[in-house]
Amino acid sequence: MERAMIIRPGALGDTLMLLPALKDLEKKVQMTVVGREPGLQYLREIDAECRNMERHGWHRLFQDEPDVVKGLPVSSHDRVVAFLGDREGRIRRNLKAFFPDARVHVKDAYPGGGDETHVARYLCRALAETGLPVESERAMGRASGGALFHGRHERSLRAPLVIHPGSGSPRKNLSPDLWSAFLKRIRSEPSLRNRRKVLLLGPAEESLKVFFGDRPDGGEKIVCCPEESALRELLAGAGLYVGHDSGVTHLAAMLGTPTIALFRESPVALWRPLGPTVKVIQHRGTDGEMLERVVETAKHLIQRQSGTY
Repeated sequence: MERAMIIRPGALGDTLMLLPALKDLEKKVQMTVVGREPGLQYLREIDAECRNMERHGWHRLFQDEPDVVKGLPVSSHDRVVAFLGDREGRIRRNLKAFFPDARVHVKDAYPGGGDETHVARYLCRALAETGLPVESERAMGRASGGALFHGRHERSLRAPLVIHPGSGSPRKNLSPDLWSAFLKRIRSEPSLRNRRKVLLLGPAEESLKVFFGDRPDGGEKIVCCPEESALRELLAGAGLYVGHDSGVTHLAAMLGTPTIALFRESPVALWRPLGPTVKVIQHRGTDGEMLERVVETAKHLIQRQSGTY
């Protein structure tokens, strides 16, 4: 079996975009995936060796001259694909020095300017271009048609609504006032008010805890910065997830959770979350109009689950 190493460091969402291709390569190729946490930890259930690029030794990949004596902290491979910016050719040169017998490919991390190919599809195609047996349409069809992660995720009709009012970039985020208004609305909607509600805050929006904590108590539970296993369990068991374009939103969708993804600036064509039940709402018009669209979409998805729509 061919041994292939795929290098793609990035944030959670960037790393998860590799998952459709990696699932398609399982049992065909002996894979080593090199990336960064926290995304890398969610790839450990696939049939691949996962390596953290922030650990000792990987800095040698970026040196002006390759240190072939010390090398990189991995064994030899037949093929190496790196999704990294490399205008000066340094990374390609170093990889060829470290793996002289391997076929080395260095690809752009994202589609080029003006290309509206979905990032996951781009990665599938880029890997196929290197000779790896990835079938883009099959991989993307699987990603859109069901949960990409192993295991069944049973959701009861009382499963909670998980609300994530942040992301790693403030430019992607809607205002805390809009989220506060959303919470107020769903507390009074007949199909939503009896659902348990969880407000999920990550490191980038932990400061919002005070903002939401100062609001009238609607019974929401606030969860801050959960560990990987707790976050996955929370998202997998949710009846509905609502959040911005973020890595957590991509994770929820790939777990098969009904997901409402709110896009403010990011191009939907490139970053639409992949999953069996995903509704994307772009921020157009006023905040009030946006709020109505989110509430109505949430009601529709919950009513569809309960068979009352």
